[in-house]
Amino acid sequence: MQRQFWSAERTNRSLEVLRALPEGLDFVLIGGWAVYLYVGNQKSEDVDIAINLDKLDFFRKYGIEGYDGTTIKYSIINGTRVDLFISGYTDRDLPLPISKIMRDYVVIEGMKVVDRELLLLLKLWGYFGHDEVKIRKDIIDVVSLVFYGSIGFEKFASYIKEYKVSKRRSSDALLEYLDRSEGLWEYISPSKQEFDALKRRYKSRLRMLFG
Repeated sequence: MQRQFWSAERTNRSLEVLRALPEGLDFVLIGGWAVYLYVGNQKSEDVDIAINLDKLDFFRKYGIEGYDGTTIKYSIINGTRVDLFISGYTDRDLPLPISKIMRDYVVIEGMKVVDRELLLLLKLWGYFGHDEVKIRKDIIDVVSLVFYGSIGFEKFASYIKEYKVSKRRSSDALLEYLDRSEGLWEYISPSKQEFDALKRRYKSRLRMLFG
């Protein structure tokens, strides 16, 4: 297992919250835990879910707060932040509608997890809204997903085209993440040799695909 970015105390508490969400909530998992379920690498300190507006009653007892300047909401449950991406409400803060996320998912360990190419696009979109620590974690998640997540890059490119996502917030950001991942290899790959080989392979492939 790779070196963990967050402490075991924080990730264990976060996982307990995720597992305690009721089955009837009908959410789709996005964010760091979604990456973890695809690649089994970095655990997350918080929980990110896409959800319909009419399913928020569970969170009201914990309080539903908002971030300044965005429509993304969150609740704090047992010290863990649960970010709520609400269908028909949070759409303007994302590159694609929540309804697309709610439709396009796979089931892993009994949990709905967003389509991996959509997950990659969402992770890249978040690049400009985080502090430096969050950016480092996102770089780790994105590069792990690229190296080990069996991403279909043609499908990823089709999403960029379909939703008119700028290169700066998609393919260019992806290449930038690869460039910035050098000092983070211990969180991504079992050896520097494997990391370097995968990085060369994917940088070449992505440059051919995206120019």
